[in-house]
Amino acid sequence: MPLLIAGVTLSVRRWGAGLGGWIGGFPWVAGPISFFMAWEQGSTFAANTIPSALMGAIGTFFFAYFYASLSRRWSWLPTLLASYGAFFVVAIIAFYFTPPLLWGIVISLSVLSTVLYFFPKPSQADVPPRQPRFDIPLRMLVATLFVLILTQAAERLGPEWSGILTPFPIMTSTLAVFTHAQQGSTATIRIMYGLLLTGYGFLTFLVGVHWLVPLLPIGWAYLILLVGTLALNGATIRLIR
Repeated sequence: MPLLIAGVTLSVRRWGAGLGGWIGGFPWVAGPISFFMAWEQGSTFAANTIPSALMGAIGTFFFAYFYASLSRRWSWLPTLLASYGAFFVVAIIAFYFTPPLLWGIVISLSVLSTVLYFFPKPSQADVPPRQPRFDIPLRMLVATLFVLILTQAAERLGPEWSGILTPFPIMTSTLAVFTHAQQGSTATIRIMYGLLLTGYGFLTFLVGVHWLVPLLPIGWAYLILLVGTLALNGATIRLIR
């Protein structure tokens, strides 16, 4: 996890917020969380988290949309709290009403497409400033702590809440907050849009966990899902602003 967040941060600095966000949108966080759930709790447990995880993904899409929209008017802290609020509103609804898998796929795809259609447009090109020396280590620490907390809590939470929190915007919020605080709203909007473009691949990954993980050895199943997600997301790279 520390290496992943460092690599995504460096990609943002190298290729810009849009492409960096697109790279960060791969299931770098939800993938390991799901893998360790399957490893520790069993493949059936991991598969049973997916209907709830699809609803959690909707919360992440709303998080990105609200963060990008509110970042134009607010500083990073109130924007983060309001965006987390949007995620947890969806999470609470999902706890009491989780649709069957097929309906969850339809709903999550519809929400993602709608959010992308209405997503705010950045106003101007972003010029990344010089970053402080502690920037990457701090990002690595924050993201890793989130992953450890969620994976260790899985046994107590059960498959439903574990599924809802699997897509919790760990990478998304880490990139959003640091970008917003250091580069402003324009870069934040670009990085959130890049993240959302990979949402179709992310939803495919989740559905693949439900179908493949119970059928194959865990390592092979997640390797196939990673390769498939990489291939699918490659089709969206030209849409980066």
